[in-house]
Amino acid sequence: MTKKRTLDLDKVVNKAMEIIQSDGMKSLTLPRLAQALDIRTQSLYNYIANLDELTSLIGAKLIDEMCQKVKDGLVGMSDKRALYKFAILARQYLISKGNLALVFFALHSFPEDSQFGISAHKLVDLLDQVIAASHFDKSAQTALSQTLISSVLGYVFIETSNFYVEETPEEIESNYRQMLKRIIGPIEN
Repeated sequence: MTKKRTLDLDKVVNKAMEIIQSDGMKSLTLPRLAQALDIRTQSLYNYIANLDELTSLIGAKLIDEMCQKVKDGLVGMSDKRALYKFAILARQYLISKGNLALVFFALHSFPEDSQFGISAHKLVDLLDQVIAASHFDKSAQTALSQTLISSVLGYVFIETSNFYVEETPEEIESNYRQMLKRIIGPIEN
């Protein structure tokens, strides 16, 4: 009797994410993924075209999850408080993903019409909506969006790369909030 396969694209993506989470981005290869799924490497091509497409799907899934977490966390919020909350939730999400957060830094190598690029635009659109609702000058909104995204990703990169090992978790959190205050400005009570 032959073994019935219940493999689908979601299972392939999830298994790839497990590999990255446990051993890092460089550890994800199609042969290793096939072995983890107990299939032949050639069988992966029934689900994905190549490793780039798989990485794009992983990135899209991560961004979509982050967008949902941010949306859920912003319910009922507006003005600068919502921007602070956006940045705090984004950082928390990225930190919680460990090695998977490094997938975000591969976005630059994917076209805008890839799944990864499409999801990234959704995240930027969400941030732009929060910025617009925060009553910032319209001419400053794009620069604020770019600065905030760059700062959050950059801070997470530095934080997870252990550049500042002498800092306590409290100091890291305080420094992050100070950075946000400089970008967004103080919150009025």
